[in-house]
Amino acid sequence: MENFEDILKLITGNLSGEDKKKVLAKIHAQKEKMEIFKKLKISWAFLSSTRKLDSYEIESAYLKVQDKISGEKRRQIPTIKIVLKYAAIIVFLISLTTIYYTNKQQVKPTNTPKELSYTSFITENGQRSKVVLPDSSIVWLNSGTTLSYPGNFSEQHRKVSLIGQAFFQVTHRENNPFSVQANGLIVNVLGTKFDVDAYPENDKVSVVLESGKVELGHKGFESFSYTMKPGEKATYNIVNNALTLNYVDADIYSSWKDGQLIFRNESMKNVVEKLKRWYNINIEVTDEEVYNSIFSGTIQNESYEEIFRYIEIVCDVHCKLIHNYEEKAKPEIIISKK
Repeated sequence: MENFEDILKLITGNLSGEDKKKVLAKIHAQKEKMEIFKKLKISWAFLSSTRKLDSYEIESAYLKVQDKISGEKRRQIPTIKIVLKYAAIIVFLISLTTIYYTNKQQVKPTNTPKELSYTSFITENGQRSKVVLPDSSIVWLNSGTTLSYPGNFSEQHRKVSLIGQAFFQVTHRENNPFSVQANGLIVNVLGTKFDVDAYPENDKVSVVLESGKVELGHKGFESFSYTMKPGEKATYNIVNNALTLNYVDADIYSSWKDGQLIFRNESMKNVVEKLKRWYNINIEVTDEEVYNSIFSGTIQNESYEEIFRYIEIVCDVHCKLIHNYEEKAKPEIIISKK
C-alpha cells in the first residue's frame, strides 16, 4: 500500500505539523487507508507496554503485514532500523481481527484470539458513547476516540489505553489499581472522576481532575511523577517532556459527555479541531490569521450551520458552508479572514 510508512509515522508521532495534515487528508480520501489507520491506532495504544521482540520476529512480522497490504510476496527484507521503529504496531496488526464500530446508542466490544486477548471500543467523529467496564467503572468516550483493555483487566492490574478523549468515573478497589495510558503518559487512579484528552494529532496530553486523586507518571521516565489535586489541569507536552499545571473549572472540560461543548477564551485552532470531530465535518482554514481569533460560547443542540454563522459574527471571519449531498460525503467549511 502506498504511503504505508507515512501512516505508521503519523500514529507514532513522527511527522511534522504540515506533513500530518497531508497524510490525514490522504487517509480521509481513501476508505482502504482509513481502515488501516483505525486498526493501527488501536494497535499503538494497546502495544505500548508489550514485551520486547527479537529481530527475527520483527523482520518476519513486517514482511507478513506488507504482503497482506500489497497482495504480493516481497523478497527484500527491510532494514532493521525501520522495522524496529514500528515493530509493536506491525506485529499486532497481523493478529488484529474484526473491529465493531460504535454508535451513540450501543458500543460493541471486539475480542481477539486468547494469546492477544483485548477489548476495544471506538467512537467515530460525530459520535459519543458510554462504556461500563468489567469492574463497574464508567467511561464516556468523545468523538474520534478508541479505548482498549486486555483480557485480564479485572484479575490483576486494571489497565486501559486511550487514543482521543474520555471521562472516567473509576470504581475504587484498595488492592487493585487502575491506570490509563495515553501517548506515553500514565494516569494512576485511586478511585475518582477525571478527563483525559489525548488525540493523536495533538502534541499534548491533558488531564483534568474533577474529584478524588490521581498520580501522573510516564513509561519512559521513572523520575516523572506528580499527584494531582481536584480542580487541577495537567498538560503534558510530548515534544519537550514538560508538564504545565493550572487550576480550572473542571465542569467545562467534561461537559462534552452531557452533550455540551463549552469554550471559554479558546484559541480558534482548538475550536476548529473540536468542531471537526463534534460534527464530523471537514474544515479548511485558508488564512493563518484566523488562528489569532479567540472564541467563547456554548454548543448544545445547535446545527453546525448555526455555530459557524455565530463564529462569523464574534470572530470577524468568513465561513463558507459547502453542503455535500453525496452519500457518505462530509459537509465542508472554508474559513478565511474578513
